[in-house]
Amino acid sequence: MTTDTMDVSEEIASFLQGRFPALAGRPLDAATPLLASGAIDSLGILELVTFLDERFGVQLMDDDFDPANFETLGQLVAFVERQRA
Repeated sequence: MTTDTMDVSEEIASFLQGRFPALAGRPLDAATPLLASGAIDSLGILELVTFLDERFGVQLMDDDFDPANFETLGQLVAFVERQRA
């Protein structure tokens, strides 16, 4: 994991912990489930998308709304890194 990837992961984790009560107060790692656990619902995805756009300049297209991009913190970080490359 590079320093940039760690920064992205830490910033996304901080946002998730601050915004979603089910994720607050617990350590998050790459395997932390976001969707299947119910931590983030459909409205939460919209808030997350807004955060990703504002913080990282990542604008999602229709095809990007694939659960594989949001299933875990690690998958979400990898998606953001691919979009920024």
